[in-house]
Amino acid sequence: MSIQNTLPTHKINPEKQIIIDREAGQYLGQPDSILLDDDQTILTVYPKGHGLGEAILNKSVDGGITWQGRTIPNETWKDSRETPTIYKLNFNDGSQKIISISGGPGWGDDQFKGWKTSISTDSGKTWSDYKEWYKGQETIVAMSSLIRLKGENGQWLDQWMGVYHDHQFVNYKTYLTFSEVGEEQWSTPEAYLHPYRELEQAVQLCEACIFRSPDGNQLALLARSQSHMHRSTISFSNDEGKSWTRPKEVQGSLNGERHKAAYDPVSGRLVISFREIILDFNNDGSIEEDDWMAGDWVAWVGTYDDILNGKEGKYRILLGEDFTPSRKSGDCGYAGNVVMEDGTFFLNAYGHFDKKDVEQLGTEVKPYIMGVRFQLADFD
Repeated sequence: MSIQNTLPTHKINPEKQIIIDREAGQYLGQPDSILLDDDQTILTVYPKGHGLGEAILNKSVDGGITWQGRTIPNETWKDSRETPTIYKLNFNDGSQKIISISGGPGWGDDQFKGWKTSISTDSGKTWSDYKEWYKGQETIVAMSSLIRLKGENGQWLDQWMGVYHDHQFVNYKTYLTFSEVGEEQWSTPEAYLHPYRELEQAVQLCEACIFRSPDGNQLALLARSQSHMHRSTISFSNDEGKSWTRPKEVQGSLNGERHKAAYDPVSGRLVISFREIILDFNNDGSIEEDDWMAGDWVAWVGTYDDILNGKEGKYRILLGEDFTPSRKSGDCGYAGNVVMEDGTFFLNAYGHFDKKDVEQLGTEVKPYIMGVRFQLADFD
């Protein structure tokens, strides 16, 4: 497989790019999103700062076309210490909760470790106070994935598996359940890639995205390589995350950071958003230390079979060209990724997407939140 991208890249029409939140001099970063059951309302959360600072909620009721503006849903959200994530939890009794999670890497004024959770039971209108969990545990991007699990007979359980990592790139899983009276419960975190610890440490594997195969019976774990000496890795589980195959490097076209995957309901193909990482930047045919560059905000389009068998995929979409004024560029690309019933995708990310602004102000420029709306038919 190639070190670098080999796929044709389509550039999204700038008219499909939507500015969600922007403020001169204010760093706005790392969003995550969910689509509510009305198929139009999108909730997105992001920090007012670089992975550190109060967590903000923004809302669209028209599929991402217009946005209502920043809100602080609960005063405790001002104490967020990391990139917030958000998930929709559907229960077997027909009820639903929404949960937002903020990790604790151990930086910030109070050096908080563990993670904090806030829950809404009314579609995001009101939120509970942050509740703290496992305060002695370093948690970076908690939960980078939170996936609902199945039982032995393939039935859905009211149980979710969340994953995160620490500074030593040990990857942990924890199980979310609720008591009979609705009390939130998280299991003691446990390392889940320990059989491959040497590889996990060398690759500096982190920020895993977990998604299911089209038949729902297999889990795939697509992870970032922070070493920048390896491509991103893929691993598979056939027992609902109890065990995983040995992580292997993916094709260069999928190499990047903070992957977010969603299936197109029209064609069945995968759309995976990420910040691209370009290895062998000097193009001499080898991967050497510091021979890499963070690139743009892109999406990979292909099939689950492509990922399973190490194929390149179909094409990529350039969602947002990044102009970060730094040596390695690429301060962009953490994204929310939702898709509506008619196949309309809405993705949003942070980044330095304004070239003229960067040329005029240089390092004084701060990233902002931008979204894109498209269907795969736009490119097919």
